[in-house]
Amino acid sequence: MALQSLQITAVIAMRARDVSRPTPEQQEAAERRLLRDEMPRREVRRGKERLGE
Repeated sequence: MALQSLQITAVIAMRARDVSRPTPEQQEAAERRLLRDEMPRREVRRGKERLGE
């Protein structure tokens, strides 16, 4: 397999870390957003309920 020969050097790892870092605007927006377990639950519609409508 081609992925077995893939080597990640220190330079590549540092570039990946820099690219994955959010901008200050993205960080602020993420901090304002509720966490998944803090969000109100939505009603889940099942396929059977839609057929009867």
